[in-house]
Amino acid sequence: LGHPVPTSTPHPFGAKGIGESATVGSPPAVVNAVLDAIGVRHADMPLTPGRVWQALQGGEVEAPQ
Repeated sequence: LGHPVPTSTPHPFGAKGIGESATVGSPPAVVNAVLDAIGVRHADMPLTPGRVWQALQGGEVEAPQ
C-alpha cells in the first residue's frame, strides 16, 4: 500500500502533536458545571475557590490582576 500519509508536519525536534486540541473544551465545561451548580451566570477562568466564594456571596467576580 505504500508509505502512510503523515497526519501532521513534524516539529523541528521531531515531536508531533497527537490530540491536544481534544482537551480545549474540558476546562470551560467544568467551569460551566460549577456555575450551574451554584446558580451563577458568569465567572472568568481560572475558577479559584475565592472566586466561587465571591460568586456565592452575590458579589461581582473580579478578573485576575
